[in-house]
Amino acid sequence: MNTLVGTGPLRLVTARPAPLRQGTRSAPSSSKDPRHILARHLPNMTETACSTCHFVYSKEQPLCPPVAEALRKMATSAPTKSLSNYSTTRLRAMQREHCGTGRCRRCGFVYTPSVRLCPTSRRIALELETRFKAPISEIKAGKGLCSGKGTAWTVTGNESAPWRQAVAACAQCPLLAQCATELERRLSSGEKISDQILAGRLFSTQGAEIDIEGFDKYADRRGVKTKGRNSRARRRAAGCTATAPMPTASDQLTLFGSAAA
Repeated sequence: MNTLVGTGPLRLVTARPAPLRQGTRSAPSSSKDPRHILARHLPNMTETACSTCHFVYSKEQPLCPPVAEALRKMATSAPTKSLSNYSTTRLRAMQREHCGTGRCRRCGFVYTPSVRLCPTSRRIALELETRFKAPISEIKAGKGLCSGKGTAWTVTGNESAPWRQAVAACAQCPLLAQCATELERRLSSGEKISDQILAGRLFSTQGAEIDIEGFDKYADRRGVKTKGRNSRARRRAAGCTATAPMPTASDQLTLFGSAAA
């Protein structure tokens, strides 16, 4: 028998792989994901039936049952991702994707005469309004301009421009008088309001009211505190990594001289 020098015995893999144990978790199937269903159940070339389940569209049922159920789940389920971490440029690009004629070309949401935006597009518009990057939409009866956009009325950072925009929005809100009355009640009861803009009035971290003329100075003070914390952190990091200085030649001579004595 001819064999190759240096080779070991060869073992043919003919047996089937061992079955998975019952305790092993299998990867979740994506077939039940609403977005996966929308991506598979698309109209055919003539747009008269579904290309996957072959459901024939009609005026009473313009969607196949799987798509209708998937859209129902998407409309009733709470959003899992927050849009606050996305940049304004990215949000505008996503908003351009979530549009279309008759239905959203990104998520498949079917428009109605009263609803012209898909749920994701409405969330993006709300986030842009919160950042004052889009005109504030018409408010509903009994709700103020800050309804659902409370983060814009929270004092953060060290820039005064967003604070001025929030105060200007309060001045246009039809519920300003009601909000001012509620604010006075809370203040008279001894409640401390920190880092908030309520009824067009800004309250600092310590609960002191800051006039609009002092917004820039207050922003500068907040910036100084931030820079101070960063500089102290850098000094602590530098102190932890500092190494002992190298001894000079004179120090070494003195050391050996004292040892010889």
